[in-house]
Amino acid sequence: MMPEQLRTRLASLSVQPPPLEKEDQHAAVLVALLPEQPGCPVVLTRRAAKMRHHAGEISLPGGLLDPGDNYDVVQAALREAHEELGLSPAAVAVHSVLPPLQNSRGLHVFPVLGTLDKRPRWRPQPAEVSEILEVPLSFFLSEDHYLPRHRYYRGTLRDTLVMEYEDGTIWGLTARIMRSVSQFLQQP
Repeated sequence: MMPEQLRTRLASLSVQPPPLEKEDQHAAVLVALLPEQPGCPVVLTRRAAKMRHHAGEISLPGGLLDPGDNYDVVQAALREAHEELGLSPAAVAVHSVLPPLQNSRGLHVFPVLGTLDKRPRWRPQPAEVSEILEVPLSFFLSEDHYLPRHRYYRGTLRDTLVMEYEDGTIWGLTARIMRSVSQFLQQP
């Protein structure tokens, strides 16, 4: 996908946050693109080694909706990115909310697609983030990188997607979200 194609696709989108059932618990992640940087990187994090869940894994910034988010997945994704990366919500142009995907515990996670005009000065929260990664969008646009695998998770063998990138593995929900984003961006 060429930069002009990406700009055209993003310009055609509209943000329509879904109505949420107030009894259910939801989560949101920010899929932040840096279209003005070479390779249009996607911002990911490596979770801190001391995290209770998914320690050391590569993920997208995000988390559960808080009461202060007023059941707004966009607000939740921006708040979480601010908490984890020091990213100002005002620096993000939100383009779309993609359909939710379920995590391994049945929680619905909404990908929020946004762009940054320039690379900010990252300020990772050390208790949550050990590293900020910028992976070229082209890596996620290639279907060849999504490999079906079996992995043990919480003692159970599961079918999952795995993506090997440099010295890390992107897998599970993060890989499924990025495949969804890839398919969404490449729609005619």
